Amino acid sequence: MTKSISKLRIAERKKVIVKRIDKLEQFILEGNTNSLARKAFEINLIHLREEYKELEILERSFEIEET
Repeated sequence: MTKSISKLRIAERKKVIVKRIDKLEQFILEGNTNSLARKAFEINLIHLREEYKELEILERSFEIEET
């Protein structure tokens, strides 16, 4: 039960991250921001992508435990 709840939370968090990444990439591509804001968006993107990768690893570890 706990694993299924954790897997659900992981999936929900991944969806949120994907939406945030899409929005940040859109802001960066539009180029309507100053250089400081652009740099902040880029740093945020890096952290979001790292978190997404960590969630994928965690998700795979749950799948391996189930087999």
